[in-house]
Amino acid sequence: MSDYSSPPAGYVLRRNGTCTATEKTCDHPWGPWYNCCPEGSYCSDDRMICCQTKSGCSAVVKEDPHCANNATWDLYYNGGSYFCCLNGKQGFVEKFPGNRGDGIGCADGELDNASQSLLQVIATGTGSASPTPSETNPDIPSPTESESNSSSSSNVGAIAGGVVGGCAGVVLITALVWFMMRRRKKKVASLTSPNALTSPNASTPAEDFKGGYRAELDNNPVRAELSGSPSTMAHELPVNTSI
Repeated sequence: MSDYSSPPAGYVLRRNGTCTATEKTCDHPWGPWYNCCPEGSYCSDDRMICCQTKSGCSAVVKEDPHCANNATWDLYYNGGSYFCCLNGKQGFVEKFPGNRGDGIGCADGELDNASQSLLQVIATGTGSASPTPSETNPDIPSPTESESNSSSSSNVGAIAGGVVGGCAGVVLITALVWFMMRRRKKKVASLTSPNALTSPNASTPAEDFKGGYRAELDNNPVRAELSGSPSTMAHELPVNTSI
């Protein structure tokens, strides 16, 4: 027994232009628009529902409205009639002048004229949120798995390279700071060492060193007397005779 409550039993796809080679054409209601069913299904009497058998399934599908392909088709409703559009398109209704009724279709983007208005989506397909290139344009090939893997590998390689480069930069800066601090410590130690100020091998006097001390004169206990002049005679003080 066929299950009419699940695909490929469901409402037709409204397509601009002819149905694809993997679809069944059910109707050409107006302008460039066609009603399409999945391959291997049958069109209902009203040509708005796709069924699994020729016996029909309209009553069952109308009780549980869904698209004949509910993976990549979205369901819309207008004035008592359901229809489907591909993911990424937008269902609309066009008002014909006079009493000619309405026309429904699936817009790619902005609407063409003021007589058209967008419809609210009833149910979104359970598969991809947007149609594949082969669904919208058969001449555009779908991305291959190898291209996806290549893009993923490139992203991983770029991230790894950035991490390695950052680590190398941190190591280089740390080594430079350590070298400068070590060199500064050596210089300060050489200037404050007592041997550096009093070493007999020093090429400059002790007083020339910054922060050093000046050498004192030799401690000689013998003091030279002033030299006497041969032309000068020494006189004794006169004797005070009054005492």
